[in-house]
Amino acid sequence: MNIDLLEKNEFFIGLKAEEIGKILESVKYSFEEYKRGSVIANEEEDCSSIGLILEGVIEIQRIYPSGNSIIVKRLKCGDVFGEALVFSKESTYPATIISTTDSKILFVNKNEILRLCLREEKILENFVSLLSDKVFMLNNKVKSLAFKSVREKVINFILELQKSQQSDLVKLKSSKEDIASYLGIPRPSLSRELIKLREDKLIEFDRSSINILNLEALEEELFK
Repeated sequence: MNIDLLEKNEFFIGLKAEEIGKILESVKYSFEEYKRGSVIANEEEDCSSIGLILEGVIEIQRIYPSGNSIIVKRLKCGDVFGEALVFSKESTYPATIISTTDSKILFVNKNEILRLCLREEKILENFVSLLSDKVFMLNNKVKSLAFKSVREKVINFILELQKSQQSDLVKLKSSKEDIASYLGIPRPSLSRELIKLREDKLIEFDRSSINILNLEALEEELFK
């Protein structure tokens, strides 16, 4: 296992490879490799560990009896999953986790997490930050549910980015597919709405950013 990869992981941010190596010497963990298309965890399976993605891309999918599925979230190298479940009373996976590429994952169980948080202040800080980010994301998702039309959902998303980045030129840290999944709308609907907003001279956009041309008019769209 390449310890250097853990330096980029959210759980170990702020720690050097040498420090992480020493920490792992005193911690029980498991290291797993998955082939593309492999199931990492099934829906309703018990979640007793957090997963640290060292390599590859995974998807959290909601699979229906018909065989159809929707992507709830896509995670990549450096991301963590299971952090909000592992200490929950309902500690089962609410969806299926699938490796969409060959991937490598480090699992740390909840007892070891507790030990680490008590012993390593930086890890405690990182873990609390992970949970806070999750709560913030869920709050934003609840807000978006108040908006019924695709247009309202997309505009609200853009305005939230503008508010958090304090800039009318907002950077997109996720793919369009991930954004659509987050908003609960089809990917083509997101693209169509962005094009309409551009035609209305409210925004310009490319693959990695959105430039707000008229912030006031964009805000007024939500309160028509």
